[in-house]
Amino acid sequence: MPLREGDPESIGGYRIESRIGTGGMGVVYLGRSASGRAVAVKVVHTQYADDPEFRARFRQEVKAARRVSGAFTAPVVDADPEAVLPWMATAYVPGDTLAQRIADQGPLDWPQLKRLGGELAEALREIHRAEVVHRDLKPSNVLLLESAGGSEGADGSGDGGMTRVIDFGISRAAHSDVRTQTGLVMGSPPFMAPEQFSSPRDVGPPVDVFALGALLVYAATGRSPFEAENAYLAAYQTVHNDPELGALPEVLRPLVMSCLAKSPQERPTPVQVLDALAALPDEGPPSEPRDRTHREERDEEVVPAGDATFALSATVAATPAPRPRRGPRFKAALAGVVALVIATGVSAALIGDGDSGGAGHASASTPEGWKPWHVASEKDSAAMMPSSESCTPHAQGVFCASATTALTRLDPLTGKTSWTKPMHRPKSVSGYSITDPVVGAGTVFTYSAEGSQGVDAYDARSGKRLWRLPGPHAEFQYLSGVLVVHKGELTASRTSTYTAYDPRSGRELWHHEVTSDSAGVFYAGPDGTLFADLRLTGRKGEPGSSEIARYDARTGRKLGGTKAPKGDLWLATVHDGKGYFARWENDSGVSSRFFIQDLTSGKVRGIDFPWAVEPEAPPLVRGDAMYLFDYANETVLALDLKRGKPLWTTSRELRIFSEPSVRGDTLYATMPDSSVIAVDIRTGRESWRSAPSFVKDTDDAKGGSVDDRSPSGTAPLALGGVLYGVTDEGTFSVAAKGADEGADEGADKPADEEKG
Repeated sequence: MPLREGDPESIGGYRIESRIGTGGMGVVYLGRSASGRAVAVKVVHTQYADDPEFRARFRQEVKAARRVSGAFTAPVVDADPEAVLPWMATAYVPGDTLAQRIADQGPLDWPQLKRLGGELAEALREIHRAEVVHRDLKPSNVLLLESAGGSEGADGSGDGGMTRVIDFGISRAAHSDVRTQTGLVMGSPPFMAPEQFSSPRDVGPPVDVFALGALLVYAATGRSPFEAENAYLAAYQTVHNDPELGALPEVLRPLVMSCLAKSPQERPTPVQVLDALAALPDEGPPSEPRDRTHREERDEEVVPAGDATFALSATVAATPAPRPRRGPRFKAALAGVVALVIATGVSAALIGDGDSGGAGHASASTPEGWKPWHVASEKDSAAMMPSSESCTPHAQGVFCASATTALTRLDPLTGKTSWTKPMHRPKSVSGYSITDPVVGAGTVFTYSAEGSQGVDAYDARSGKRLWRLPGPHAEFQYLSGVLVVHKGELTASRTSTYTAYDPRSGRELWHHEVTSDSAGVFYAGPDGTLFADLRLTGRKGEPGSSEIARYDARTGRKLGGTKAPKGDLWLATVHDGKGYFARWENDSGVSSRFFIQDLTSGKVRGIDFPWAVEPEAPPLVRGDAMYLFDYANETVLALDLKRGKPLWTTSRELRIFSEPSVRGDTLYATMPDSSVIAVDIRTGRESWRSAPSFVKDTDDAKGGSVDDRSPSGTAPLALGGVLYGVTDEGTFSVAAKGADEGADEGADKPADEEKG
């Protein structure tokens, strides 16, 4: 910010270069010492300089800030609380406040969120060790460095932390003589603890832990858990109401709820928060938070009997990939459930994904009460064959849709039906589209029961219908925390309308009219963004386009774009901000080369396959490897993305029969006989396989002809010590090898011996 008329040229020997910001109590300038060191100089407003109480508080701020010297606070360089205009200089931290970052870029992704929580907890640990209570921890008092993770922090300390806590303006020592004025509430609703309103003279360190919980909700959702129209309503909600956690990742909810406890004695210490966060995976949970309030969770959610274990589990990362150019859509949902109990008695569920490394099987044990199960697909009574049915395994249940049932939830522990939403298609509706149910934000989306090809949204656990979008609509996808709907029916026109909705409320967020040659336009991006494939072949009198655009998922605001690589390329998938393009050979659906493009910088590099493959669905990218299911050869091809060379391919004799999923050092795929195979991702060799879940006939049981079946577009889901699979015959669950002994015995039994 430029300097204004009347701003000082220097303060305390520091040359003033510009304004950083201004607040109710003073102005913060960017200053420079004689040696060239950058500092932030806070100068008190003139109207407060003659106020004895305010001067006393400013002295207290300087004293408190000097006592705190942690890596995640800005150290005091110099100060003069007795000057005509009191001032204090701290090390300059180049970066935005958390408030600015969220306003400009939207909610933080999981690694940033976890890191923010850990560094704030560490800062509070140091602040409290110095016997200081901050009392005003809020988004504008948290700075995020412009380049976190480097070898040197902004203060030159050599620390690479992302976060700095600033502004100790109303902080005080635990035994300070400067007391809060009677009737004066100090702090910033809605990030204040209840006791700051009810007993402001007696607040202690737990108020900062309460603010930490509120900041984590804000960083994940863009809203305080006690958001209100004004400070008075925010104060009332803080004291009397339950917090609204919105899209906070499921895995963080128990910890955040403990931080937001009404009673200060029930909140964890910063050290306990650190321990809890350290136990969470670095690369997960994937970006699929549940968008619901704590009140909805308490009043509306009905957990079916027998679901006790999974009721505590976090939502799995099930962000379906966009519709591919040919064949079934790829879905790879990976999760693991581990119980975490912190010292305050708070239980949390942890989720791992394919990038998390670790064991080669899903978990060390299976959930209590689980037994292997299989549920056959509905039968066509005339042909005695499985009817059209689509199922999506998920941590909150297995969800299936068919021509006769709008949506059914199967208990992941037992396979038994928890609830069913029947079809109400009127006779006037002659056709009905079936698609895999889409799960996101604690909600299941499917084509509507009234048969118009609209969209119905149901609560994933209770089955309560939350909202309906009348159709017809071509498709819908849960991407980056929003439901993106391709409005209207598929037509020959290259122009379509896409609308984004809040997944829980059904509120329209934005809509765009898009002209593109691509069958699938929108893709999930990092940090709450979407990528749009806007490539368009120019026709006579019309301009063409090669743009891949980037949008804010919640607002629809365009953030930038880049030119895609040239050629007849299919944007197969987007992962971690990179686009993976397959080059078609003469429009045959066969590809022998992939291009990888950084969708921010535009840089492109190519990878050649050892032979031409037929990728009917997007590849799976995990770490530095890409796994591609070749439908034509029934094999999985693994490629090293760093070196651009093939790693291995599975043998054709294995007959891989589904899209793959990867967890730790193991790749999972479903086989023609409904068994699940585990492949070592380092060698491409089979590690083990489960017994078949469906024994169709003697020939099939021996691996005979399966030509009447189709490869599955649904990858096995690794959840805890259990694997869930989908085939033409139906849906099943088996134990992963290495899970507890009893579960393994159950998994090895032939399917016709299983009971229930």
